[in-house]
Amino acid sequence: MEQNSSKKRLWVGLAIFFFLLLAGGIIWYFFGGTKAGDDAQNLFPFGAPSEGGDTRTNADTDRHEIGGEEGGGEGAEAERLFRQLANVPIAGAYALERGGEQYVRYIERETGHAYEVPIESGESRQLTVTTIPRVAIADWADNGNAVVLRYLEEEQYTGREIIKTNLGRLPVDSASVAASAKEASKTRADLSSSSASSSSLENPDAVGVGMGDFAGTLTIEFLPDNIVALSVADDGKDLFYLLKKGGETSGSIVNLSTRVTKEVFRHSFSEWTPQLLNDDTIILTTKPSGAVPGFSYLYDPRTKALTRLVREKDGLTTFGNSTGSRLLFGENIAGNTTLNAYNSKGFAGDEGTVFHEQSLPLATLPEKCAWLKDGVRVLCGAFITTPRGIPDLWYQGSFFFDDTFWSVDVDSGEISYLADPKEEVGQAFDIINPMLSKNDAYFIFINKRDSMLWALRILQKTPPTDLSPEELPATN
Repeated sequence: MEQNSSKKRLWVGLAIFFFLLLAGGIIWYFFGGTKAGDDAQNLFPFGAPSEGGDTRTNADTDRHEIGGEEGGGEGAEAERLFRQLANVPIAGAYALERGGEQYVRYIERETGHAYEVPIESGESRQLTVTTIPRVAIADWADNGNAVVLRYLEEEQYTGREIIKTNLGRLPVDSASVAASAKEASKTRADLSSSSASSSSLENPDAVGVGMGDFAGTLTIEFLPDNIVALSVADDGKDLFYLLKKGGETSGSIVNLSTRVTKEVFRHSFSEWTPQLLNDDTIILTTKPSGAVPGFSYLYDPRTKALTRLVREKDGLTTFGNSTGSRLLFGENIAGNTTLNAYNSKGFAGDEGTVFHEQSLPLATLPEKCAWLKDGVRVLCGAFITTPRGIPDLWYQGSFFFDDTFWSVDVDSGEISYLADPKEEVGQAFDIINPMLSKNDAYFIFINKRDSMLWALRILQKTPPTDLSPEELPATN
């Protein structure tokens, strides 16, 4: 009898214990535990994935901004620095301005669809529904109303891979998008005040009308197959491409308004990287390798003159401003990547001397920089260490950089620290395809690690005081 009583007390005690444990768990969950949203934010540093499989940014959920306290604060420093504009891989972007607001257009890599996103609000809108799978490169032109899409396609009978290049025209121009946005607001207001659904499709051609985004078709024109290199002028009016023909390299300029194509260049050497300038002159730089001296020339199609700019630089890469008056170039010196500048008129030296090249105190590649409107200053992503085999390993995708952000005055050599994304966003950026917003207020770029689109609001900041001289990006 006593044994049964002991068992009974044991079971009662266990029941009370489990009841208290359960009650405590419930109280902790509702009053003291971490909210589900916070937990998702910890697991996904760019915001929790949205339901339904749509991972594009919007103003309320997937947008990711860093640099200030939530809800704002006092002064410019309280505003956030980094903004994620698209969280699907993209192939190329273009900055434009409309009604005083800054926008970015981009091509989704997997589908070839075009989107537009306001930098401030972050609510993207689809512009096209024409599907071109696995676009590798998208170069924008004509004020963001045309885009050159490049991708690989397997030939039906031989199985050979062909480089396809399409010139796509968007269904609406920038001015029409502004009108469509106003129409969209009016339509949404009409829908909210009326239960009738028949009025929701009054303007099916407008972008962003009604409950969903009504996007149009991309008008496609085919450029020659197997274009080996291509460049669109900074003003978006012309493009230049290179083709290999009968043991030679042929270069042609296409006027994007008239569609007139004219061959302007032939050379026996085939390994060129071109940059078309606004006056239709072309910077031609030999394709880079860290162990091979490179050369850069300015080619004038009118006179057929090939003028040497920079010569015999290991790992040479270049990027000029829109007029060609100044040129950034990178080279390898004793295994280290250095950034330098070339000035066609020359930099002023001591005692009246003039020299055309000068070293800049930043370790980076010209491809990681964007020119400001003045054509003298650039914003760049810079790295601390340079492994052997750069730029080859970087181009091959075998190595990624961890970039910090800097501004550089090319003439004076002065640099200013902007931001470290590891401190601000908690991840590493390897910057490619950088550009400035039309008002020079945002540095827009693609992260090479995942092809995501980001923008940095430009602030001049003091370099971190805890870095040793070896940790700063200076190279001399």
